[in-house]
Amino acid sequence: MFRIAVWLALPLAALLAPALLSADVYRWTDDQGNVHFGDRPPEGSRSESVDVREPMRGVPLEGAREILERPVRPRGQPEAEGAYQRVAIARPGDGEGVRANDGNVTAEIEIEPALDADAGHRVVWLLDGEAAGEGSSTSATFEGLNRGAYTLQARVVDESGQELGASDTIEFNVLRMAIPRSQQQQQRPQQFPSGGAPQAPQAPQAPRAPRPVTPGPN
Repeated sequence: MFRIAVWLALPLAALLAPALLSADVYRWTDDQGNVHFGDRPPEGSRSESVDVREPMRGVPLEGAREILERPVRPRGQPEAEGAYQRVAIARPGDGEGVRANDGNVTAEIEIEPALDADAGHRVVWLLDGEAAGEGSSTSATFEGLNRGAYTLQARVVDESGQELGASDTIEFNVLRMAIPRSQQQQQRPQQFPSGGAPQAPQAPQAPRAPRPVTPGPN
């Protein structure tokens, strides 16, 4: 009984300690052996003063409020920041010259772990820093590109548009076959004056046969 009372009294004293820092605290034992704490010991009971120390104050962790305010994500869904450990453009290679006479260039990316399309994650392609397409596929084809250098980057975002991962920005060159000037002249449509195309000369008409002369009466 005595031990139970002590264990019950100690937590109570710990709770009361901040409020009693400025007052004297006494401890005494009643006739039944129970230990009590208080600022006014009962008359006729032997009591002793207790040295109440200031309770230890917890040091707040840096960024604790930001951690507590983070939304709870569903189980199995990757964290928003750094959800994908690897996002890299596999094709075209950085600095590669791509032969594309029709101007169509296909790009592919590698994502680890695999793209979670069921969660609304998608790939956004940036060509020369501007959005050039998006979707749940890991490949995309850019059509009608002229000759020259381009930059390309792929970003993985969730359904709200928050970035989950991004590749490095690469540069590639589109190579298109140049048509000789002589062939260009041949392929160009013939230019006609404003009056229209000249008309073909008319075929000469056959001479008319002489009409027969009918002899008159003598």
